[in-house]
Amino acid sequence: MTRIFVGVLSVIAGLLAVFNPLSASVAATTLTGWALVIVGALQGYSAWQSTGMRVRLGTGIGAAAALIMGLLLLFGSFAEGSFLRTLLGVLLLISGVAKLWFSRQLRQDPLFLVIIAAGVVSLLLGAAVLTGVPGFLARSLGVVLGLELMANGVALIVLSMRPTPPARLR
Repeated sequence: MTRIFVGVLSVIAGLLAVFNPLSASVAATTLTGWALVIVGALQGYSAWQSTGMRVRLGTGIGAAAALIMGLLLLFGSFAEGSFLRTLLGVLLLISGVAKLWFSRQLRQDPLFLVIIAAGVVSLLLGAAVLTGVPGFLARSLGVVLGLELMANGVALIVLSMRPTPPARLR
């Protein structure tokens, strides 16, 4: 039941993002910025509490980098979104590879192709964002996020309609 709810929610959010790509891009930038600020602050606290100098220095540098990136995403142009584009492209590629890896468990199942398709969509979107081809898609992070959400949502809906998942997926 949870899969179908999340799947439907994902498809609806994807449609909203595709039809309002500017808002989706701004939301993604804002969420990423705040996440980096929070992670950086927590890492900074962890560095402050560390006893060893090597650990404190390494954690502190990571904290500073996260804080700076987060603040730049929230309050600066940060090279007109090139950092966010690169990060999104890499994450889409990782997501695609993970879906393809997961689909190996479903080889004998008819749903195998649905998971493969969702993985291929993620890989294609990641490649489009990183290479800039096609230009209209690579420049609109909102559309890319919307398409990814819709592909994930459809895959989750189809998976939730299965009578019983295979034992290795329970």
